[in-house]
Amino acid sequence: MKSTYRGIQLKALSKEIAEGIDALTIENIERKACGPYDVRVAIQAGAVNYFDLLILVGRYQHKPKLPSVMGSEGSGVITEVGSKVKDWKVGDNVMIGMSPAGIMGEEVVLRSAYLLPKPKGFTHPQAAAFYVGYSTAYHGLVQRGKTVAGEWVLVTGAAGGMGAAAIQLAKKLGAKVIACASSQNKLDFCKKIGADHVINYSTEKLKERVMDITDGEGVDVVYEIVGGDIFKQSVRCMAGGGRLLVIGFASGTIPKLAANLALVKGFSLVGVRAGAEMARNPNLVKEMADDLRKWTNDGQTDLVPLVDHLYPLKDFKKAYRVLNERKVVGKACVSFASASKL
Repeated sequence: MKSTYRGIQLKALSKEIAEGIDALTIENIERKACGPYDVRVAIQAGAVNYFDLLILVGRYQHKPKLPSVMGSEGSGVITEVGSKVKDWKVGDNVMIGMSPAGIMGEEVVLRSAYLLPKPKGFTHPQAAAFYVGYSTAYHGLVQRGKTVAGEWVLVTGAAGGMGAAAIQLAKKLGAKVIACASSQNKLDFCKKIGADHVINYSTEKLKERVMDITDGEGVDVVYEIVGGDIFKQSVRCMAGGGRLLVIGFASGTIPKLAANLALVKGFSLVGVRAGAEMARNPNLVKEMADDLRKWTNDGQTDLVPLVDHLYPLKDFKKAYRVLNERKVVGKACVSFASASKL
């Protein structure tokens, strides 16, 4: 057995995201021992998320010790299990998410708690693109947002991997979904995956359109991914008693909230950080895992991520670049299939 494997490594932080992408390299990484509660997974595909770009420049709350293998979301096949692992066996196809171990390599060793079974109908790239978006959507819409059937849900940044997962999951819950994005092709995608209404916030006034769609009532839940000015506009779309879910700041700008608006409208500002919260409360993980496992293995196809770009390992930088250039509808992935020995 080889003593090393190839992985995409971050060695130092950069000032700009584009510079950080250029600095990423493929390195030979020393293999880790598989502990009693660990599994070893031969990675078949890894997904790139927006927070991966922020990590390159030190703007994300999780700051890995450098040098570090990139990535927290992927899919592969178990090749080794620790002596205390009971729920998994060699040969199982799995999805990995929220992993601190770094999955952008030919293999990873990590705790089995970060695994879900790969749905039989998913390809490995689809499975790689699933966990982060859909677990965050579940934690946000179900566990934090308490979304119920018939409510209005507004999703910003709706054509990306996180937004698309929120659209599909909100529809699964019986909500009425308004999807917001910045171009017609992105809005067409949102309609295709289930959005009831779409708004182009590059050309339309968000509050006016939302109020028109909801007959002046506003929305019950905002799944806010973008931050900046879109967050400020979203605040004014809230219905009384609504929940504004703070998912992230894809625009790069962290907004401020005028507290009087929350007072007057009576809405709640709810932070959503799925990975950290689930690490503190294993019961949340079990609830999420049980429902997502049921919903993706019951023969239905309404919770399926779109892999818009798929690149081989040698071209991995392209996956990061298209995401940084906002050219991705759904997710961008890197394939390790030809590199991994199963």
